[in-house]
Amino acid sequence: MRSVQEYASSNPKVRLCAATLLCLLFLGALIEAWREDTFAGGIQQGSLSIGQTDTDYGAISLEQTEININIDVNVNMVEDSQAPALLRPAIIAGAVLADSLEWMQNMTDEYDVFPFIVTDTSSPLHLAVPANKGREAMVYLSYIIHNYDNLPPYAIFTHGHRTAWHQERDIVDMVQDLRIPALEKAQYVSLRFSWSPSCPAELRPKHHDAVVWGDGDHLRETEDAIGDAWGALFPDEKLPDTIASQCCAQFAATKEAIRRRTKEDYVRMRQWLLDTRLDDSVSGRVFEKLWAYIMTGEAVHCPAPQTAACEYFGYCDTRIWPTPPAEMGALPIAR
Repeated sequence: MRSVQEYASSNPKVRLCAATLLCLLFLGALIEAWREDTFAGGIQQGSLSIGQTDTDYGAISLEQTEININIDVNVNMVEDSQAPALLRPAIIAGAVLADSLEWMQNMTDEYDVFPFIVTDTSSPLHLAVPANKGREAMVYLSYIIHNYDNLPPYAIFTHGHRTAWHQERDIVDMVQDLRIPALEKAQYVSLRFSWSPSCPAELRPKHHDAVVWGDGDHLRETEDAIGDAWGALFPDEKLPDTIASQCCAQFAATKEAIRRRTKEDYVRMRQWLLDTRLDDSVSGRVFEKLWAYIMTGEAVHCPAPQTAACEYFGYCDTRIWPTPPAEMGALPIAR
């Protein structure tokens, strides 16, 4: 009787089957190695990641090819039901091509970063906006809509610049110094502490009797715009007598704060922004004055400056803060 080896060596069909089996085993090993290398660790350091992808990105598709930024892009285009939970917080920056976003590279060890370049027309889909309208408002709303079902534990919404008059410090320092337990308790934290020029009673959209602090050039224009837009933005909510919060549209918010409102609410807000004929500076200012209300439900959201600095960021050195006009009420230095 011939051995198995002798039989196999003399039968071409057996040799072919054996060779095919070996090839399949080798190919399977290669695929498994590739999968482990690609997906190890879930969200990779230095990557831009997004869980949910919508199809309503509109006319603008953006990419930062003309900007000095070196951030690896790794996007998993998966259905909502298949999207992995994002455990890392996010930084969302609204920027133009002239902005240098190198500072975001310093944040990728701990954050997923989303640089929206609204003046570029060839970005990845997850950094796209339907139109360059409303300044940073379009960026913030688009990020929330695209990621609503897979939000990170908290997100920081900021402009593209690293420093500005309305920031207390360098944005990188502020992000690193943000006290997460305090944010989790407050759920919404402005990146500006001072009440100037907006707290505690900047806008009076019903009575138009607000006390001006600063130049006040756009006060009445903003009041009128908010009053006119209120029904479209918040159809079941009463227009408040007073609206005030620290300026200037840079803040951190937990996913719970964002989800105080439904995805449909944010879609409706963005649609208003797309449809409005207001100048971008005005429509953007409408949302600048309303982010605290959107996230907290409080028409007047003005934590004392010293409290905000110390509790939220650990900047506890006593400072003398600008005092609003007496008609606005006394400014509490600490509490």
